[in-house]
Amino acid sequence: MTVTGIIAEYNPFHNGHAYQIKKAREMTKADYIVIVMSGDYVQRGTPAIIEKHLRAKMALNSGADLVLELPVRYATSSARDFARGAVAILQDLGVVDYLCFGSEHGHIDPFLEIANILNREPDCYKTVLRNELKKGSSYPAAHQKALLTAFRTLDSERSTDLSTEFLSAPNNILGVEYVRALKQLGSSIVPCTVSRTSNNYHSIETGSAYASATAVRRLLLSGKSEKLKDLVPGDVLSDLTNCMVNHMFVTEDDYSLLLKYILMQCTANQLTSYLDFSESLANRTLDSLQHFQSFSQFAGFLKTRNITRTRINRSLLHAVLGIQQTKTVPPFLRMLGFRRDAAPLLRDIKKASRRPLAGKLADAPLQNYQEDLFASNLYHSVAAMKSSGSSCDERSIPLVIINS
Repeated sequence: MTVTGIIAEYNPFHNGHAYQIKKAREMTKADYIVIVMSGDYVQRGTPAIIEKHLRAKMALNSGADLVLELPVRYATSSARDFARGAVAILQDLGVVDYLCFGSEHGHIDPFLEIANILNREPDCYKTVLRNELKKGSSYPAAHQKALLTAFRTLDSERSTDLSTEFLSAPNNILGVEYVRALKQLGSSIVPCTVSRTSNNYHSIETGSAYASATAVRRLLLSGKSEKLKDLVPGDVLSDLTNCMVNHMFVTEDDYSLLLKYILMQCTANQLTSYLDFSESLANRTLDSLQHFQSFSQFAGFLKTRNITRTRINRSLLHAVLGIQQTKTVPPFLRMLGFRRDAAPLLRDIKKASRRPLAGKLADAPLQNYQEDLFASNLYHSVAAMKSSGSSCDERSIPLVIINS
């Protein structure tokens, strides 16, 4: 049995994601594809546009065999922690042979080399990083220059060079962190990469069957569902259209009043207890409250040269969700859904996994998943108010099971 893992957000699912699942199966000759997917919140520090069970269904209908949830504190963390949390899940399953990720580059060699540099942190890397930070460069810029220097210094006869474009591409950045996490864990899982079907994050390419999730979200939020028919699988289009008609899309601005209420009650010390909130950002946040208009507007207002917009988004979201600096990760692996013909995979996981699989949250002690339960129930509440529907408790939502 060959099992290949994919780490994803599917925010929302589109043709490029279906292509990756298909190519991953072909490249690795996989019998089963396991997805580790962000839940109701994503890495850029915002709620997912649609809830996780529906996104899991979309993945299962497009070739995935099992979908597991990435806990919220990892799903809304930096690229490094996002990767570490997700890779640890694949490792703990005990049955995964390959990790396949999409990238702008499409070849695995530079990912392996860069991961080695970052894990070793040679002197040439540390010296340039330190000097650039002293000059006033932002950490991302200093890190990029240090990495380019180390890459060229350690093997001057390399046939290919590393470009700043490589290190700026978001999927390449995540790919490096996936490989790095595998090496740190001493994992036997083999990394491989599939070239992205679209490198255009901001527009729809005329006549193309592929677009980024960013571009698809923009179409959905602007009500242009008619432009989606060539960009997403047919069943996904039906689900997305239904969400649009029923006002079920969720954005960070749906949390604006809640965020303002929380910030008005907090001191700087209280804010720094939340994940990703530095002392300087906490002070700047509270000093700027008179400029607050909405979640997205305020995050943009707080952005500086030295702190990215996504870092600010994550900090503000962590305050809303009450995610503290201290780690509280569920001691189990939560299933969101599976295909019935993946029963042999589930049997093997049950025998080999370092953490038990959980299908029903209600069967586990509350203290083991309280952080994730609160985050999801808040999402359901916000979505219900927006759609004028009724909210539900996360523990009452059944597994998504797709018949063969």
